[in-house]
Amino acid sequence: MRFVAVGISALVAAAIPSVAGDFWTTLLTQILIFGLLALSADLLLGHAGLFSLCHASFFAIAAYTTAILQVRHGMGTGLAALAGVAAGTVLAMIFALSVRTRGVYFILITLAFGYVIWGVAHRWSSFTGGDNGVTNVPFPSVGWLQITNTTQYYYLVLAIVLVAAAVYNVIVTSPFGLSLRGIKSSEAKLRSLGYDVGRHLYVAFVISGVFASVAGVLYVYHNRFINPVAASFPVSVEAILMAIVGGTGTILGPFLGSGVILILRNWVSGFFHYYTAVLGVVFIVTVLWAPLGIMGLIARWR
Repeated sequence: MRFVAVGISALVAAAIPSVAGDFWTTLLTQILIFGLLALSADLLLGHAGLFSLCHASFFAIAAYTTAILQVRHGMGTGLAALAGVAAGTVLAMIFALSVRTRGVYFILITLAFGYVIWGVAHRWSSFTGGDNGVTNVPFPSVGWLQITNTTQYYYLVLAIVLVAAAVYNVIVTSPFGLSLRGIKSSEAKLRSLGYDVGRHLYVAFVISGVFASVAGVLYVYHNRFINPVAASFPVSVEAILMAIVGGTGTILGPFLGSGVILILRNWVSGFFHYYTAVLGVVFIVTVLWAPLGIMGLIARWR
């Protein structure tokens, strides 16, 4: 049943551009990209019990690196995208030192790390372009693969996200993923069994940063522009919010949460300037009445 549901969902996603307009195709592309970002944050939140507020940093660094190499240095899409993912991964390897802390201290140190990257992106205008950012990022082009419009890019994003989700599923169902859930349930018990908890959490943090970096590369080719907003605190919060609304500890949940948040943001912002207040209400309602998110409600209904 699960494989049938996944297959039907993939077929529906593939057919959407032929029945929907450019607006919905573009919105669905954003949902997939930010769903992948939320999925990366949920590897720590849903499986290891770590509430990270710096995932926008990996997302933005990967996007900036890709954009600068392509626009200013004329590097090809393949090398620029790989360099972007590598830059985000290296940053994750540094920020992963925060797993030496727990609880509110972990939240605060990741928050501080995130603000460092946002400050650099905002103030180092001679390199990052400041508020003006880096513009005119071309569509990806690798050999015979030439993307020329939003529909073609949607299919590329869909394919990459499906592959990323499959890899993610292998990770979380492996002994490593099971050990992460064991750490979330009882860290002391895992230590008593001989597990190196610190090393497991460090590797999980880095893997999470890799997925966030891939999302950042996809974002910059979709948006064709990057500025410090991508590294800001609200982006990290929205990624966590998407995972919670959709259902933490699941693969489909962050994408459902991404759809809810982005559709609400696009709809509400059209007639209500303070749309972030609505997102806050959604978060409060979810935590109080649906703590397991949309996936939890579906499981309860089943």
